[in-house]
Amino acid sequence: MTALVTGGGGRLGNVLVRHLLARGQTVRVLEPGTKPESLLGLDVDFRSGSVLDANDVAGALEGVDVVYHLAAKIDLRPRKDPMMMPINIEGTRTVAEACLSRGLRLVHTSSHHAVVREPLEEPLTEDRSLALDEKCDYHRSKAIGETVVLDAVRRGLDATIVNPGSMIGPHDYEPSMIGAALIDMYFGRVPVLLELLSDYVDVRDVADGMIAAAEKGRVGERYFLTGDVVPIMEMASLYGELTGAKVPTRALPLWVGWALLPFALLGSAVTKSDPFLTADMLRASVSNAVVSHDKARRELGYSIRPLRESLTDAVDWYRARGWLNA
Repeated sequence: MTALVTGGGGRLGNVLVRHLLARGQTVRVLEPGTKPESLLGLDVDFRSGSVLDANDVAGALEGVDVVYHLAAKIDLRPRKDPMMMPINIEGTRTVAEACLSRGLRLVHTSSHHAVVREPLEEPLTEDRSLALDEKCDYHRSKAIGETVVLDAVRRGLDATIVNPGSMIGPHDYEPSMIGAALIDMYFGRVPVLLELLSDYVDVRDVADGMIAAAEKGRVGERYFLTGDVVPIMEMASLYGELTGAKVPTRALPLWVGWALLPFALLGSAVTKSDPFLTADMLRASVSNAVVSHDKARRELGYSIRPLRESLTDAVDWYRARGWLNA
């Protein structure tokens, strides 16, 4: 079995690659540029190329049995990377059409925020409609990406969609936005928190869920690969316990974040750096009290490990990288 992983060097991609290799599969990775640090030492067939280039995609698909499409850009800043929308939408189209023409199985990676979250008091499930009018450009791009895949499914594409939640755990090389926030909290650079809810899921559990989706996922269906929804103060308290760091002891209402937003943007303009707070960050921080992964559990055998275990392994990873050194 040979698997192609687009975006295989990323936060989730490199963990998926590791899990595929552990299962004895041959793995090919399509990424722009040179082989990233996250893949060094791994026995992968690395192909340098872009999902926006049909020739690059066609070459990477030669001899492949299944495709995991993860290549995407996440950008919650006011001034977005101009490549985010093309990669997240047109890149998905290029991969989907190439898989359709070759009769290949595709697992497309979306987001649990690609669907409409309101009403927040009701559980978030896979049967919600796509958030095609979402104000957050990233979330909207993932919703549109799903429409691209579903259109190809109607024309015969063998594809299933997975929607991961907010990922924590090891092998976070950049680090990710969540990883960077935890590191900042360790050093006291996060004096207060906002009253937020978020589901946290171990990146390793998501990777296993994706492999199960390739094997068992129904064509045209989406599966939430999410975790438990945890209040921010509970997350911070556990993090302080595991690291010994002095963490914030209170959280402010979310409206305070919106009130602070103009000052964050003004400070960013003065310092010519990214703002510490953006409208898209605030939008991304609103969650349903329940984000269900029951469908994935029933149909894929998906399971999640305890938050404490995931956060412990994440902390060990940050320490091994030297990111928690004083």
